[in-house]
Amino acid sequence: MSMSLPLTELKTHHPRIAAAVLATESLRQRHIADKLHHAKQLMDELFPLSKGSHQDVTSYLVYYQHLLACHKDGVLTGLRQPSQFVALGGQREQPQSLLLKHESGCHLALCFDVQGDIGASDTANLQDVCLENGQLPRQQRHWLSLLHDTPLLAAIEHNFTARNGHQYAFV
Repeated sequence: MSMSLPLTELKTHHPRIAAAVLATESLRQRHIADKLHHAKQLMDELFPLSKGSHQDVTSYLVYYQHLLACHKDGVLTGLRQPSQFVALGGQREQPQSLLLKHESGCHLALCFDVQGDIGASDTANLQDVCLENGQLPRQQRHWLSLLHDTPLLAAIEHNFTARNGHQYAFV
């Protein structure tokens, strides 16, 4: 039976092990922060906001049929190309996921989780960013997670509500 020791006990009785654990966790957190930064850079390139950057967004919401991003200073802005927002999962005021579609036909899904291992520390509670692999035929839709080893999106792909209120049809 395996039991983990509390960090304070590790520091007292095994300071070298505690230092290694802290260093590993610090490295993991920096790696996640780097992945999140790069994912938001990609969002700025493919799905730019009218004003500002996805890096500075604290929350997203859907107002009627428009995606709005709330910045740290309280300013709301939409996508430069509003038609790129195609669907959401969850409630408009606090979506669990958002689906964007690039002019190339590939989708990008944003998944939120205020209690997730990444979402809890991200200002917008972004838990995952999943990019549809556009190299495969549509019948073989495949998602790539930009933050995790496996995409969190697999279970919810068919549960998006289109901007018009109907179930979103991937085409």
